[in-house]
Amino acid sequence: MHIFFPSEKKDNIFYISGREYKHLKIRRVVKGEEIGVLWEGNLYRCILIDKNKHFAKAEILEKLESSIPTPELCVYQSVTVNLGTMDFILQKCTELGVRTLTPLITKRSFKDIRVLEKKRDRWERIVREAMKQSARPYPLRIEDCIFLADLQADKDLNLVLDNFSEGLSVRDLSLSGIASINVVIGPEGGFAEEEITILREKGFRPLRLKPHLLRTETATVVIAGLIMNLANS
Repeated sequence: MHIFFPSEKKDNIFYISGREYKHLKIRRVVKGEEIGVLWEGNLYRCILIDKNKHFAKAEILEKLESSIPTPELCVYQSVTVNLGTMDFILQKCTELGVRTLTPLITKRSFKDIRVLEKKRDRWERIVREAMKQSARPYPLRIEDCIFLADLQADKDLNLVLDNFSEGLSVRDLSLSGIASINVVIGPEGGFAEEEITILREKGFRPLRLKPHLLRTETATVVIAGLIMNLANS
């Protein structure tokens, strides 16, 4: 079932126009076909009842049950030097149920905040497409960039991925009663030693992923997938 964002809702009918209508035509959705519609944090099963040159109309069949999974997982992602990798990270974090992603400026990360600000529209489009692919009815929030020194260990569990020093392993994680988690992901090559010291002093607990060193985008996907599946299994 293809999923779309409508432009408006009137009574029991959704109107699909603009970019989403172009997507609907590319998918060759025909009158009488069932589609999914994401609207105000909910997913609806609908049937396409009309198409013209400018928009399509879909009638609601039922509102599907959906909920926001716990824990609230907030990822602080060191901005990759290759900014294209951030597209992949945002896509996968959306699919995996990460609640917020904050681009993080570190010693070895990409640092031009003006360039990153110009990426927001693109990143939000990537999130919307990933929501449609994964039938996720609630958005991934993309926060403003921050510097490592401004991080706060303000969740029930605060972790930093660090394979270069002793720390917790995945088997040590106890998520019982944990409603919110911060995870800090370093850049390629890892954090500088002084950065790890700062994070530990702030209350972030080092976590090791085994058996090998992972690329930053791989580490993000692995830890997000592990946490969300351990907590929701």
